[in-house]
Amino acid sequence: MRNQKMGLGLMVLLTSCGVLGRGGGLMNMSATCSGDLGGTAGAQKVEAFIGAAGSFATASAELQDGLLNACRQIGHELAIPDSELGSGDSPDALRAACTRVSNQLRADLAEIRGAAGVRVEFVAVPPRCEVSVDAYGRCAGECDVSYTPGSAQVTCEGGELRGGCSAQCTGQCAVDVSGACDGVCEGTCAGTSTSGGACSGACQGRCVARASGSCGGECRGDCSVAFTAPSCTGRVTPPRVSADCRAACDARVSAQASCSPGRAELTITGNVGNLQEKVTRVQAALRGGFSQVLLLRSRLERAASSGAAVVSSARELPSAIGAVGAQVTACAGIAASGLVSAVASVNVSVSVSVQVSGSVSAN
Repeated sequence: MRNQKMGLGLMVLLTSCGVLGRGGGLMNMSATCSGDLGGTAGAQKVEAFIGAAGSFATASAELQDGLLNACRQIGHELAIPDSELGSGDSPDALRAACTRVSNQLRADLAEIRGAAGVRVEFVAVPPRCEVSVDAYGRCAGECDVSYTPGSAQVTCEGGELRGGCSAQCTGQCAVDVSGACDGVCEGTCAGTSTSGGACSGACQGRCVARASGSCGGECRGDCSVAFTAPSCTGRVTPPRVSADCRAACDARVSAQASCSPGRAELTITGNVGNLQEKVTRVQAALRGGFSQVLLLRSRLERAASSGAAVVSSARELPSAIGAVGAQVTACAGIAASGLVSAVASVNVSVSVSVQVSGSVSAN
């Protein structure tokens, strides 16, 4: 019965708390909710949940802003009038601006592809996102009293571990360069580049090559000693952490994921004739705003997955935290309200980013 009452209290807070900012940002969170809620296991879980909700809500607003700006940048590069790209920063403004540029990209590319004797090749190198293993460990330790950061080996599912390696690196070594690159260039290539990233000229950015012994940059793969500042390009999985703490920490670190930009280029062979100006505009749009959309899509899809998991775990929060008092219960409800709204915002942004990304596919 107590859990039912607590669940009802959470639902009331979900629908009545006036604590949401734009994009689901948490506003007017009281000092009692952002401070130390107590030393019990239940209180620690609520603190971790509040931290995850706050980070996620802030990230959702930033991602929405970034996507809107990227779509408007594409619009400018395609010579679409500002009046057709909307005003404001609401989800409706996001849909309107991104739909407009998506339709224009499709139309322009269809016209270019339809020109006689013209061959069009689109090359996209996807962005790569990674999360801090140390940040995840700190979050897990704060949430689950049974977990001590650094006491057990974490795994990186669906990706690879990366970091500084002071000894033997097995895998790949990535170093910052401004010049020749014998491997794959992650950055700007002054010459021609292949779909795999090999650069025939000077590379500005990171050069990634097979590791052979020590690595003076970032080791990607295995290190014979512990990594320094390790990160994971997949999902960090620590052992013996409760499911609700794992969900909260996934959401928190995903909101803070670091992503390296990918690359989008349009290669055209043949005589485009009077379409040259349009070709130039489309190529600029793909290198600029469109590449940014691809990067944001990677972050958004990661956030959407972790956000859905923590919202699901929030439904079990009343039974998980036990008797923690009315104030802590209220704090959990406020955080849950912001989280639900933020996840909805992220889902809208995911849909829009997929729409724009698909606008370059062959018609």
